[in-house]
Amino acid sequence: MAAGIRLPEHSHCKFCGDPTPFGEEYCDDECRRGEAERVAKERRRDLMFYASAGVAIIVIVVAGLIAY
Repeated sequence: MAAGIRLPEHSHCKFCGDPTPFGEEYCDDECRRGEAERVAKERRRDLMFYASAGVAIIVIVVAGLIAY
């Protein structure tokens, strides 16, 4: 970058990474909705993982008790 040239203060969109005015989290409502959908999908995935892990632990414990 050439010396002396400065970009105005700005942030970047949390969803797409485009520059936004300083302090703004998203560049538009589409990105805001996209981020909300991504977060909801991530929460569902995490919940399914923890539920599956819990069921697996219960099955292992019960199988161990039955075998004993």
